[in-house]
Amino acid sequence: MKTNLPITVKIIYEKESSDAPYVAYSPELDVASAGPTETVARKNLKEAINLVLKGAKEDGNLEEFLEEVGFSKEKGEFKAPKIRIDKIPLPV
Repeated sequence: MKTNLPITVKIIYEKESSDAPYVAYSPELDVASAGPTETVARKNLKEAINLVLKGAKEDGNLEEFLEEVGFSKEKGEFKAPKIRIDKIPLPV
């Protein structure tokens, strides 16, 4: 069975890295990957997430893994954890 999980993708530009300065990160799954462009970093992140989920499925603990990282199962489908972005004033 395939399902689409909604995830957050955070893109970070690491100017110190010349080979793969773009980092794509999924905070829900705590998985990251990098690439020379934002597009490649996103593609690499998708591949990394698929490897993590495939490994959990092969180990027989996919549902447990998803629940541990905050997903909930409702009516047979997983729902993403609530993500909220707040603006907090910082003294910079």
